Amino acid sequence: MLIERVITALILAPLFVWAIFTMPNHYFAQLLLVFVVLGAWEFSRLIKFKRLVVRLLLVAGIVACALTIQNNTQVISFVFYLSILWWVVNLYWVLSYPNKTNLWFNPLIVRIISGVLLLVPMWIALITLQQQYGAEYFLLLMLIIWGTDSGAYFTGKAIGKRKLAPKVSPGKSIEGVIGGIGVALMVMVMFLQYQNIATNQYLSYLLLTIVVASVAVLGDLFESLFKRVSNIKDSGQIFPGHGGILDRIDSLTAAAPFFLLGLNLI
Repeated sequence: MLIERVITALILAPLFVWAIFTMPNHYFAQLLLVFVVLGAWEFSRLIKFKRLVVRLLLVAGIVACALTIQNNTQVISFVFYLSILWWVVNLYWVLSYPNKTNLWFNPLIVRIISGVLLLVPMWIALITLQQQYGAEYFLLLMLIIWGTDSGAYFTGKAIGKRKLAPKVSPGKSIEGVIGGIGVALMVMVMFLQYQNIATNQYLSYLLLTIVVASVAVLGDLFESLFKRVSNIKDSGQIFPGHGGILDRIDSLTAAAPFFLLGLNLI
């Protein structure tokens, strides 16, 4: 499994970095929208939608929301802050699992809203990040997430003892999360040196990194909630060793809005 993960990453990561730096913003936004479509399709399975027409309607609804909000600045700001609040609530669901499952999974409307708020703010944040801050900052976000994920995985394997959320994701450890955040901080320090950013701004960027890396872990755990309830190991089988689209972007769904808002505040 590890070999498959590494090979897949070595193939896909350079292609995605190439897309970040070479594709015009409009076409890059459409590429990201493809990820949203595939993620919405997988999410429809995680929330136990079985009929084809119902799953397609959910996908179409999420895409329609994203495209409608895309050019409305006032609505975008509201959606971002709503997303932040929603992730705070999701933290509560993760910490209380399985006791509160009837509140976030059983009601149909809550499951649908979860799909919208999982994918739409992420897409808007990513295309806005690319347009306003450029490819370097987009790549920075990806490196923070990849660093957090890889650092947590290898640190957890090496010294992980205390479980982070054993009822949600037994494989994650507190030591792993700390290791992941440490790698993310190293990524940010190198970026700050490369960009020649003033040292009096370092603390703000480092604090943002800690928040984004921590929220990325929450995004992973939140997807795990749905996989637990639906008894599904992976959201899909698109990427050998990595599962589905949602398995690859679960951290990004939470991290992207926080990262963009954090940059706007610095």
